[in-house]
Amino acid sequence: MNAIDLTFSEETSKLPIGASKFLGNPDVWDGFEWPQFIENGESYDLSFMCQINCAEAAPFDKGGTLPKTGMLYFFYDLDEMPLESFDKNAARVLYYGGGPAALHEMLRIDHEGNDMSLREMKIQYHSDGVERERLGARLGESLPQRWQPIFQVFSFETDMVSIKFPEEKALCFFIDKAKLERGDFSDVRIRQTDATDKDHHISKEAHNHGRREDHA
Repeated sequence: MNAIDLTFSEETSKLPIGASKFLGNPDVWDGFEWPQFIENGESYDLSFMCQINCAEAAPFDKGGTLPKTGMLYFFYDLDEMPLESFDKNAARVLYYGGGPAALHEMLRIDHEGNDMSLREMKIQYHSDGVERERLGARLGESLPQRWQPIFQVFSFETDMVSIKFPEEKALCFFIDKAKLERGDFSDVRIRQTDATDKDHHISKEAHNHGRREDHA
């Protein structure tokens, strides 16, 4: 299945621009537009969850699932924490194909100028198959099915950060395999999964929804 396991650590110094990180603020390019969801005609920012420097992840990507260069960004509605979604409101994945030299940190601040982000954490990559007690996420899993689990986030808690999904489950981002191979991250789906389940399958409803869209 060639999944990459991710663990997180809190650093005493700020991570360099373009480094892989969990939470904090994203390092973005000129022209970047923050992903939003729409509710009752109003637009709200999604929460930044993670950025993956693909060049850092590439040595661990044994199945060649992910792009070899560039940056992947994962956004999600952490306020409401929806766990089943077949639309583009609850979660978004963005890909930037350039290098980190063109990036800059984008802050989300409140009306008083305070940073609204959660504390950033450094990402360590592992592909040795060893079970880890503090596993934070799983990335780039390749399975023989149409909808691929590209990013799975587990309930996570430290002294500074707490992200708890209902019933201690995990949140999984799915992407159509053909679109992933084309580098098209414009359509992702999410659903709750068992944190110990390694045989991920997106629901029949989501599969059928995607099929209807493809023929629209």
